[in-house]
Amino acid sequence: MSESSDRTSDVSLKEAFDIYQKQSDSLHKLWAYFQVVSIAVLGYTVGSEKAHWSVWTYVLISMSYVFFALSSHYVVAISQKELTRFAKAVHEAASKAGPIGQQLSVKAVKVRRVRLFHFFSMLVVIFAIWGAWFDKSIGARSSPAVVQSKTNCD
Repeated sequence: MSESSDRTSDVSLKEAFDIYQKQSDSLHKLWAYFQVVSIAVLGYTVGSEKAHWSVWTYVLISMSYVFFALSSHYVVAISQKELTRFAKAVHEAASKAGPIGQQLSVKAVKVRRVRLFHFFSMLVVIFAIWGAWFDKSIGARSSPAVVQSKTNCD
């Protein structure tokens, strides 16, 4: 018996699929956590009146979010690599299974695509934060001028 067949025969199709499913569930939880934090950051910075905040507040929020997002990016990418490995293990175990097991096919999204999507999601949040700052700073600048010009006209 070859070494390759020894390695694949030590895991049954059900065991390989269970491992794949657990990794997939864990990865979905990581994505959910990233999404919840991203929405919370957006809601906090964009969704309320913060015209009195200085630019440094927005810088601090942005830098903190970038640190969180890059850390999340790293963990998601590693988890996706593992999911890809487990998908291959399921495929190998399924090829040695009976006719029903051979019909089982799982595929994992390529790590590069996951990285790109995660990165663009992070950029959307950062641009929204800075867009909110720009909008609020322009609004704060134009409001006193309007009040000043009305006062001078009277």
